[in-house]
Amino acid sequence: MAQKAHPNILRLKESPYKGSTYWNEARFYYIISTIHKLIEHCCLETTHYLDKIQINRHLGIIFIEIDLIHLHFRSKRRFVSRRYKENKVKIKKQSWTILACRLYRAIPLIQRFTGAKKVTLKINRLKTYTRSVPKGARKRLAYFGKSFNRTKYDYARYGMQLIFLVLKKKASPASLSRFLKQNIRSRQRRKRHYQFLSYIKQTLKALEPYKEIQGLKIQIKGRFTHKAKGRSRSWMHQIGSMPLSQLDKNIQAEYTQTQTAYGSVGLKVWLCL
Repeated sequence: MAQKAHPNILRLKESPYKGSTYWNEARFYYIISTIHKLIEHCCLETTHYLDKIQINRHLGIIFIEIDLIHLHFRSKRRFVSRRYKENKVKIKKQSWTILACRLYRAIPLIQRFTGAKKVTLKINRLKTYTRSVPKGARKRLAYFGKSFNRTKYDYARYGMQLIFLVLKKKASPASLSRFLKQNIRSRQRRKRHYQFLSYIKQTLKALEPYKEIQGLKIQIKGRFTHKAKGRSRSWMHQIGSMPLSQLDKNIQAEYTQTQTAYGSVGLKVWLCL
């Protein structure tokens, strides 16, 4: 069987390379990928997701514009019992202040790496809350947000917000693939993976009536569960239509890979606008 091509190869799109005085095309793409990885690592272990990044250069000055999604994990008005305070996890997600300090320290590194005279960073931050999700969908997913499930489904609130933004054309598939990558890598037990996949499936079903896109498809393949003789498993879920063979359709795709205790896992996300 022939290898399938990337959906964006044959579709028309703007190239980020516009020409430069001392950067050839290969060096330009190397610099862009390095800056993208640096900013993405600044967002690790925070409540922010890197959605889009745009890099321009003019007369020795580099302009970097990034779009961040700020997800709120818990509501400000909540009742916390004494048992929850005693058993809560001490590792907390870092706030916007930590991310701002990381980005501020990354600017001199980018300037030294590229050899530019000045680096300008512009940040567009989109804040979301659980109440921004429609009430009907929140009622169907109320079980995952209960107080007795906070440790088991600690990703329920911000996962619901992120998937809703993707279905509303306000987030890219790169943010969704990073969310899947983090949770699959952090859950090594067998039942934890099944619980996470069932949560993704039920969330997509609950938010499907509110979608503004044509279709969304998620495929996870690899050794992310315990099986005899090291066999890999394939999990796939789709809502709407996904016409990969039609070149006139605007389809965004994101391919990534992660590691678990059982082996490597491949993640693929297709988004048809």
